[in-house]
Amino acid sequence: MILLSWKSIEMQVALPRTQDAGKLQDQMLKQNQHFQESLAQSQLKDIEQKRKRVQEFENIHDVKIKDKEEQDTNDLEDQQSELGYDPKDEFAEHPYLGKKIDFSG
Repeated sequence: MILLSWKSIEMQVALPRTQDAGKLQDQMLKQNQHFQESLAQSQLKDIEQKRKRVQEFENIHDVKIKDKEEQDTNDLEDQQSELGYDPKDEFAEHPYLGKKIDFSG
């Protein structure tokens, strides 16, 4: 009969457990890496969707502003034409003021 010491029996149990623990640790690391990658991808998708929403809103807002400016310009022109205003009158020559300024003194 061969007597085995307690240490050799403990080692027989301990070695397979360390291998199992290593496998579990490796699986956990891979799982965490996968989780981080999926989280980063979802954040990138969210950022891209927000960017698209902002661009769409800005485009709609720009169109509304242009439409409003055109409407205001048309309204102003209508009011000016009703009052008999001619924009050429602003740049008409003054009857007695000259165009040159004498800086010699």
